[in-house]
Amino acid sequence: MDDNPKILSSRKLTASSLATPIFHRRRRDWRDDQYLIQDCVTSVLAHKDSGKTPEANIQKLLDLQSKIESEGYQSNATAMHLAMWFREQLAFLAAKKGGYDLRVHTIYIPENIENIILKKDYELSNVELQDGNNLRMELLFPDPKIRGFALERIQLIHKGSLLSYLSSLVCRERDSLNGESATIMDLIHICEEKIKRRKLETSDNLAADEFDLWIPSLSLGVEIRDELSSENQDGLVDLIRNSSNYKKARFVALVCPDDLSDLLFHHWRKLEKDPSIENLSVLRAGDFGKYLDRLIQEKPSI
Repeated sequence: MDDNPKILSSRKLTASSLATPIFHRRRRDWRDDQYLIQDCVTSVLAHKDSGKTPEANIQKLLDLQSKIESEGYQSNATAMHLAMWFREQLAFLAAKKGGYDLRVHTIYIPENIENIILKKDYELSNVELQDGNNLRMELLFPDPKIRGFALERIQLIHKGSLLSYLSSLVCRERDSLNGESATIMDLIHICEEKIKRRKLETSDNLAADEFDLWIPSLSLGVEIRDELSSENQDGLVDLIRNSSNYKKARFVALVCPDDLSDLLFHHWRKLEKDPSIENLSVLRAGDFGKYLDRLIQEKPSI
């Protein structure tokens, strides 16, 4: 490792904390971690003769950096956690000195630097719930690339909190499925998930002019719409009627969004009175699961 602080001078650091590189204060991607680690290691080496950090501790830091570089910085959890620790130390240094310049100031490297990073890795990768169960990043995100992306988002946006990240994902999913941004594919996925949870199977390769979903064991056809107007109502009725006759459906469910107004929903329900369609039920997506449970209970009499 070259202990000449050229990396620092090339980035024109100043003593003002506001003029320090942005990657010292926040993280945008893995390159920021790489630059920060290089800057801090260079600073520690430049000040090794001051005796602030014992040489044995410096060597442990160099070994840690060497291990990171051999594995690569991108999607490297150890690099992220080391950079996270460095940013914490720089914040303490800035508060104590009223700003810092790594050519003048440096960071003390403790003897247990490896254990500190391992602890950060454990804290980020494992969350203990109230019932004592642990959430592990490896189990939540088995794909290494997705796990690496998740780790970056957790550190970048949620200050290293896995629970905060998961909470934000659920909120976005809820807003997507239940809000005005809900799409027909959202509704289809909701229905498919409710069907899957009840261990029911749907048939594949359905034509465009047939039910969106067909459940053979219940003889149930499911048509899913995110909007309905007088212009397309006749076409919808024809599709349901023709599909019912072709599939010999015993039951038909027309599923609409949960956030549909009561006025529009009751307008949709008028279709249930169409004499050409037997056993049609117009449902909000949130009631589809209860509807399936009722049909499953009645299945022996079907």
